[in-house]
Amino acid sequence: MSADGRDACHYALLGPGRVGKLPRTLSALPAGWARVRIAYCGVCGSDVSRWAGQRAAAYPVSLGHEWVGVVEAIGSDVQALAPGDVVTTDLNHRCGACAMCTSERSHLCRRGQEGRLSNRGFATLVDLDAGYLQRCRTVLAPHLALAEPVSCVLHAVDHCRLTAADRPLVVGAGGLGFCTAFVLSHTAQVTGFDVVDRDAARLTRLARVVAPSGRAVTAPADAYEVVLDMSGTVAGLQEACDRLAPGGRLGTMSHLPDDARVDLLDRLIHKDATVTISYLNGPSTTFTRAVRLLEQSWSSAWDTLLDVRPLDDLPAVFEGRSTSSANKVVIDVDAAGARSAAQRLQTLAQAV
Repeated sequence: MSADGRDACHYALLGPGRVGKLPRTLSALPAGWARVRIAYCGVCGSDVSRWAGQRAAAYPVSLGHEWVGVVEAIGSDVQALAPGDVVTTDLNHRCGACAMCTSERSHLCRRGQEGRLSNRGFATLVDLDAGYLQRCRTVLAPHLALAEPVSCVLHAVDHCRLTAADRPLVVGAGGLGFCTAFVLSHTAQVTGFDVVDRDAARLTRLARVVAPSGRAVTAPADAYEVVLDMSGTVAGLQEACDRLAPGGRLGTMSHLPDDARVDLLDRLIHKDATVTISYLNGPSTTFTRAVRLLEQSWSSAWDTLLDVRPLDDLPAVFEGRSTSSANKVVIDVDAAGARSAAQRLQTLAQAV
């Protein structure tokens, strides 16, 4: 495939339960933008809920925001990146000037969702504002696609102000729960944590990796001072409320379907609880923390929890997601093409 974007393709959501592969021709790069060949893209719960028609959408919808790739070209005025760089992204624009950006809450930027990009990550190529991109210092690998969800987890954990005396309960061992277990396993002030999930196979796989500091529990017996709901389900959020100790701290990242209802007051009114509903990933420094954590602390043991599937499996992945026991699905969009591009472009740069 050429870097000029004439033969790009992408998967789009055409309607509830309908994913189609479409051709895409990219225009000339604007100033300040970059063209990236996508290598890997994670499947997020929000992608699945849109596919299932649980969220309002104007079709077609471009999906996939957890990705890593290689810069193929840059527009004028791009100084921090070069062709051949391995990059990942946080697709939240930060204008730097609004009230949110100037108060260290740039993830809530007034212009954050304006979409300065041609398409999202289930695509061979994407053009986007270079300000979205973070350069990686290690070789291209599937786990680098987890930078965005790991950064969101870091923000949620920061909200809960964990201490060495806490043994948090993580509800859910799927994508976000898996990322939370990774973060807690590498958080200095956390000496141990428990994870619960209704899928026994998913929980067992995670337990092998997080031991001895992490522990799988099938029926938590005690109340917890800190509970992190990462389930993405009504039942998971209800269990998180029920497992919280009086005076405890509950953090949730669950984005429930539009018509879902959970009566938090009935479950928590007598617990004098602190509840934090975490959205996105906080200041931009949190995303950098996530990238560095993945670069420095990932190991082959964590690779066993990734189900890496080819791009053309994407429709089947969506169709089977409700019954899948995978901890985290990552799509191989064009890893071979991205590695080839990185080698070719780096060789050219050295020859100049």
